[in-house]
Amino acid sequence: MTIYTDDVKFEPYWWEGAPRPDLPLQPLPQKADVVVVGSGYTGLNAALVLAENGADVLVLEADKLGIGASSRNGGAIGATLRYSFSTLVDKVGLEQAIEMYKGAIASREFVFDLVKRRGLQCDLVREGRFYGAHKPGDFDSLRDDMEKRKLHVGSAAVMVSREEQTRYVGTDRYFGGRFQPEDGSLHPGRFHLELVRVAIEAGARIIDQTRVTGFHREGGGYLVKTSRGTVRANNLLIATNAYTGNEFKWFQRKLLPIQSQIIATEPLPADQLAAIIPTRTQLGDTCKLHNYYRCSPDRTRVLFGGRSGAAQVNNFAKSGLALYKRMTELFPSLEGVKISHSWGGFIAFSFDQFPHMTQHEGVHYIGGCCGSGVAMMSYLGHETAKRLLGQNYDGAFDHPFKSQLLYNGNPWFMPAIIAALEMRDRLRI
Repeated sequence: MTIYTDDVKFEPYWWEGAPRPDLPLQPLPQKADVVVVGSGYTGLNAALVLAENGADVLVLEADKLGIGASSRNGGAIGATLRYSFSTLVDKVGLEQAIEMYKGAIASREFVFDLVKRRGLQCDLVREGRFYGAHKPGDFDSLRDDMEKRKLHVGSAAVMVSREEQTRYVGTDRYFGGRFQPEDGSLHPGRFHLELVRVAIEAGARIIDQTRVTGFHREGGGYLVKTSRGTVRANNLLIATNAYTGNEFKWFQRKLLPIQSQIIATEPLPADQLAAIIPTRTQLGDTCKLHNYYRCSPDRTRVLFGGRSGAAQVNNFAKSGLALYKRMTELFPSLEGVKISHSWGGFIAFSFDQFPHMTQHEGVHYIGGCCGSGVAMMSYLGHETAKRLLGQNYDGAFDHPFKSQLLYNGNPWFMPAIIAALEMRDRLRI
């Protein structure tokens, strides 16, 4: 039996309610105060601040607007970093760990405030996130991290026993977990379209189907080369993250693009969905290859995501099968339910696994969100624009990217790493 519906789509479920816009092709201007490369959350939040402060800002997109990670992700909003607080203290010291976690909290609150203040219609809810402990020892690690966060940066998180976890998730596969009520979720496609709208209303010029092919310094600014001609810019901001190409080789060598995949079930009976995901809580776990899932904003489907293997990149029929197996192991009642959408998108890891906003030879770069892009990339776009304008900004992630000797931008070694992590998850080690 196939797991797919007859009309399955190997593209994001989010595009059903937020199709990628078809903009009329605009003439390329000769100059701009700031050229922003990339039309995702990062670039649009930067463009909004710049335009509202009087800058002549031009956003250039190689494809359709937001066709990358900004319309492909799971829609989670949280104060998330790759390292627990304890591990981060060991790596960078207590003072910097506090600064970085406060920056992560600020990124989460920035999105909630932005949506409320501007009235963005994107199905935003703040019903928390539950992290399930994949193995018994993970429960203790989650509790230790929670206690240290409460002490140093504040947190409303609570630990949830294995007996109580069904309040949040209908599975017995976890050994308890942690609930973080401050977190939430939104419709990532609609959030992106709303950012496009308010940026244009603020005066930003946004042009898609125009690939930047390179740039060089000229006078006090930059000559930006595109597939449709050149633009002179006083300032240049690169917001391409995991979709960075050879035209930005310095940046490409700082990032590891890794594909994350998601499936959406066909519509489910309300009682079946409620037994699996009782509320609008965002869900995840402590697997090495992290599973993340939620109900759709209209509470009709399960959306289940993870990293199903580097060998399955852009093969969404195959990645969907792997995710289906994981989903039904957690929720046996979904065996036989069909999948209507299967897709993926690239996220970028930095070598130190921190987000970064930095400058190199005068150019501003933002990237390495490490899977926390909705909040972090929105926030860093906003803060980088403030920095560019000479305003006070949050510098928690304003530090240079780490490099890796001989790495040229092609993460050829990732299939072996992901296979090893998959094996550890299966054996719970």
